[in-house]
Amino acid sequence: MNTQNVYQGGGVNPRPGAGGPIAPATSGLDPMNLLRIVLRRWVIVVLLAIAGGLIGTLYVQQTVPIFLAKAEIKMSVRRPRVINNEAVFEDSSANRDSDVIFNTRFAEFRSPAMEKLAAQEYLERYPDRATVRGGAGIGRYTLSTWIRDVSWYKDPSANIVYVSYESSDPEFAAELVNVLTHCAGVLMMQENQALSDEAVKWLISQVEEQRESLEEVEKQLASIRKELQLGSLEQRKTTLDLSLASVSQEKEEAISRLASRKTVCEFVSGLKDTDPNLEILPTGLPKEEQLNELIQDWKTANNELLLMADRYTEIHPDYRTAQEKETRVRKRLGQFIELSTKAILNEIALLGKQVKQIDLRIGLMRSESIELEQSLVSGTQRLQRLERKRDAADNAYQSMLRRMEEARLSADENMAYTKVIRNASVPRIPVRPRKMRVVAMSCFLGVLVGAGLAIALAFFTDKIEVVSDLKALGLNVLGTIPSQKKVDSRVELATIGLRDKFSHMVEIFAGINALVSSDKYIDRTQVMLICSIMPGEGKTISACNLAISSALNGSRTLLIDGDLRRPQLVNIFKVDEEHPSLLEWLSNGKHELRHDQLVSAGIIENLDVITSRHLQEINPAELLGRGQLAELLDWARGEYDRVIIDSPPLGPVGDAQVLANHADSVVMISRIGRTRRRGLQFALARFREIDAHVLGCIANDVPHSLSGLFGGAEGYGYAYGYGGSYKSYGRDED
Repeated sequence: MNTQNVYQGGGVNPRPGAGGPIAPATSGLDPMNLLRIVLRRWVIVVLLAIAGGLIGTLYVQQTVPIFLAKAEIKMSVRRPRVINNEAVFEDSSANRDSDVIFNTRFAEFRSPAMEKLAAQEYLERYPDRATVRGGAGIGRYTLSTWIRDVSWYKDPSANIVYVSYESSDPEFAAELVNVLTHCAGVLMMQENQALSDEAVKWLISQVEEQRESLEEVEKQLASIRKELQLGSLEQRKTTLDLSLASVSQEKEEAISRLASRKTVCEFVSGLKDTDPNLEILPTGLPKEEQLNELIQDWKTANNELLLMADRYTEIHPDYRTAQEKETRVRKRLGQFIELSTKAILNEIALLGKQVKQIDLRIGLMRSESIELEQSLVSGTQRLQRLERKRDAADNAYQSMLRRMEEARLSADENMAYTKVIRNASVPRIPVRPRKMRVVAMSCFLGVLVGAGLAIALAFFTDKIEVVSDLKALGLNVLGTIPSQKKVDSRVELATIGLRDKFSHMVEIFAGINALVSSDKYIDRTQVMLICSIMPGEGKTISACNLAISSALNGSRTLLIDGDLRRPQLVNIFKVDEEHPSLLEWLSNGKHELRHDQLVSAGIIENLDVITSRHLQEINPAELLGRGQLAELLDWARGEYDRVIIDSPPLGPVGDAQVLANHADSVVMISRIGRTRRRGLQFALARFREIDAHVLGCIANDVPHSLSGLFGGAEGYGYAYGYGGSYKSYGRDED
């Protein structure tokens, strides 16, 4: 086989080899996988939940009950307002200032003054409590300590204060809370009166300070106005802006004239190279009339020259006379154009100097304007700051006057008060411990601890817990066999397909047989090796049922007992002891026996079996590597549609690895809750080393319970539980 085709058909994928600690598969961290693990070990969870419930019950019985007394009071504020020279009292509890007062007074409810007042009030109300409470007297210091433990809570959405106290004595708790609600009103009235009297004295001094501050600001404002003279600055700024606009206009006119003279200069300079035309002469030319006359004279002379050229030849006297005249006129015109050009250039230079002088004037004027603007802005800002300061001082002064008047009007008025909404009654039901809640929480914690312990055991025991663990290892799960503890014998399970054709187990193996016979796997399933890691995982039972299902499906099937150390098929199918044994045939080399003579035929239609018997003096490992086994399998390929080999476990011995070299594919049998992940990974690595094709895995002993349902079992029916180990050759174990 080549390694390219080893992992086709949904077989195992290449994974790192064994060695070192084997971590749980990644699917083990899946919530559903964790739930399956917990449900599989539900006994641990239940026991710890019961233990938690017992601990919670014991705790409830041993704990002293605590009672809660609770009362409610309402805080309100009435503040006088001066409207139209009349004092009007209104409820300002929605005002932001009221919240400040409430928070301040609320904090004073836990002050030493409150402790002292409440302790005195309590001893006056209940003098008998001062002598005996629980066999001991109550003093003010002790009462103050208990008062500090009282809980005060203010509702953030309403001005309601809740007063509560917890104690093992319900009557004392109610008494103490009621005393505190009463003392809260007394303390508030005392504080209000003291604050009102103090406020009047303080406000008088504040009014005087505000008046002096206002006068000082007014003096500063008058001094600044005199110093800055903003009106004069603004007038200078306006005049300067008008002058700047006029000079700018003058500059634009000079620039316009300069551009015009440059245009004229370009035109006059071009007259030397072109024939002058009176019709295109621009306006504003220097000595325009004289230029026009010269141009007219030249045109007349030129016309005469052209006329003579039409009549005479160049040597004719009249032609030469006309030519000389035209030359003289053109020369005078050229001299005139040259003088005009120099005059225009001088004029352009003068205009350029004029524009530069105007630019200099504009720059100076703009600098002066900017300085005036900055002085105006700076002075205006200083003036505005002082005006704002003056306005603020005036507002503060007027506000102090109003507040002083209000304080005088409210000096004898109670500004704040409390009203008891509900007094504390003697509680009858304890708040701690809450028996049902404690017991329920204890049970819940027990469940959590049990679940954690179950998960930890699953991770540290390194066993295949659910079917998804096999999938996580890259194995194709061909089928799942549910567990069933009630079974008469192993032989009955191995041959259940011969007795009950409609059992769930038979249907499951029929589905597996249909899968391996499909087009996807048919090329890899003529010779199949059934293997497991350790004994007791169900490989022999699976091999027998898979062979029976294949035969019932019409395929000529041969079942070979490849477990030469502990053969089982001879007992399962009741083969005569005199029938040739595979181990003996391999060991003594009696080739006089034909291959078909090793076969026990007639088990059922289409099913033959090759069995073996244990021989203590023969080591099977020395025989499997010989050529006889390969010859036997070559013969079987030609005679049967399917050959199924029941191999020994791969863990204790290496026979299965030798047999895998002669098989088309390997089917692993894994028992849920028993097969170790490390061993399975090691087995897959060993098969990869010899390029054996691992077709997939059959999951055995899948729990028929909640954990089995969550484990993703594909069919449910009757199966069996295995036990034992691979200790001896002759023992009736798988």
